[in-house]
Amino acid sequence: MNNELTNLLPSERCNILRRDYFVRLGAVIVFLVIVLILAAAVLLLPTFVFLTASKNSLETRLASIESTLSSSDDKALSAQLTALSNSAASLSALADTHSASAIMRAVLAVSRPGITVSHFEYSSASDANKNQSTLAISGAAAVRDALRSYQLALQSSSFVRSADLPVSAYAKDADIAFTITVILVP
Repeated sequence: MNNELTNLLPSERCNILRRDYFVRLGAVIVFLVIVLILAAAVLLLPTFVFLTASKNSLETRLASIESTLSSSDDKALSAQLTALSNSAASLSALADTHSASAIMRAVLAVSRPGITVSHFEYSSASDANKNQSTLAISGAAAVRDALRSYQLALQSSSFVRSADLPVSAYAKDADIAFTITVILVP
C-alpha cells in the first residue's frame, strides 16, 4: 500500500478550504486576545479601586491642610516669613563684609615708625552708610613726616579706598594728635 495521499479536490476548492482554515484560525486568535484583555481588565479592577480611594483620601488631606494654612494664622505666618527674609538678607550681607578683627589686624600690620595708635572706631556699612565701611584711627605722631608717611602707607594698602587726614593735623611740628578716617574697600 502506498502512503501518499491523493487529493481529489480541484485546486480552486483547495484554495477555498485553505482560506477558510486561515479565517477560522484568525477568528480563534482574535477570540483568545479578547479573552486575555478581559481577564487583564478584571485583574486590574482592584488596583483601580484602591488608587481611586487613595486619591480621594489624599485630596481630603490636602483640603484640610489648605484650610488650616488659610486660617487667621496666615497673616502671622506671612509676617514671620517677611521677618525671616529680612534676617536672611542681613546675614548674607554680613557674609560678604570683612570682619572687624581682620581689618584691625591689617591696620596694625601697616608700618608706623614714630606713630602711637591709641584708639580705633569702626563703623560697618550697615551701621553708617549703606555703601561703605569706615575706620577712624586716633593716636599721636612724633613728627609731621612720620604722620605723612603713615597716612601714605595706609592709603596704599589693599583694603583701603582712601585715608583722609585733616590739614589741621599738620599745624604742629611735634607730638601731633591725629585722627585718620579710613574708608574701606567693600
